Amino acid sequence: MSDGFDKLLRNACRNCKPTSLKTYAANIRALARLAKLESVPTHKRWLTAALLKHVKSLPLTKYKRFSMAGVKALQAYGAKDEKWNTAMRDSTEKYSRIRDTGRRTKREQENWPDGGYAALSKLAKELHGEVEHLESTKSLSAAQLYQYQRYFIVLFYSKHALRGDLADVRIKKPLGPNYLKGNVLHIGEHKTARARGPITLTLAKPVQEALGHFLPMVKASAKHGFLLSTLRTGRRLKREDMLKILRNITKERLHKNLGVQMIRVLKTTASKAEIDRAHALQQELGHSAGMQRRYISR
Repeated sequence: MSDGFDKLLRNACRNCKPTSLKTYAANIRALARLAKLESVPTHKRWLTAALLKHVKSLPLTKYKRFSMAGVKALQAYGAKDEKWNTAMRDSTEKYSRIRDTGRRTKREQENWPDGGYAALSKLAKELHGEVEHLESTKSLSAAQLYQYQRYFIVLFYSKHALRGDLADVRIKKPLGPNYLKGNVLHIGEHKTARARGPITLTLAKPVQEALGHFLPMVKASAKHGFLLSTLRTGRRLKREDMLKILRNITKERLHKNLGVQMIRVLKTTASKAEIDRAHALQQELGHSAGMQRRYISR
């Protein structure tokens, strides 16, 4: 993204969280690539009726993503186009209707792995078999560290279905809002932080065990203070690049395109029975989820 547009976006979205800005920027860049542009222009002329027509012809999830990107880009230019706004509302409503029915979208049907969410745990086990020998290696090359990191990312998402927040986790001071302390992960800056507050979770045992090996590897080689690193430069791994790693591995090994949204759907579906039981109890008692928890006697 050009520095000029980046400044326009920040100025137009002064109250946006950094994570939201990153998401908007990544989606707008992707929309510009769809328009056959190398970078995002500093004018609105590229957001044409022809581009919008193409966006509307895409699968629903991409239609939703790119129509919103168009609206955000227009906001950065200080402009409005009701056709883009209408498309954003239309795609959001269609997506919500499908989600409310519980039916899988076409994209979900195409990318649903055998075994559902458990397929990620199986893949993590397979990857661990390929890098387990590195756990007893004293000095790792950049390529070896990267291979172990690939395994760790898959393992993490096989147990914890966060968004792309893992890429923002710091391991050295200053820790910032997203950090790792022992086996507890604190995510203070995320998409729904204002409504839901920070996310604090204790890592699953398999993730703790892998972290016991991975963290010393990172600390011995990385100077940037974040958990994840790039292969070529050893710099901090950006969120969009971590998501590419997830997609590339799952495409290669599972022949499915699994991003974090799909992984979140997989995990929620795997927990369907528990969710249904909790919902039935809420209905019976006439309670919200929060009130229901207050009725638990420990």
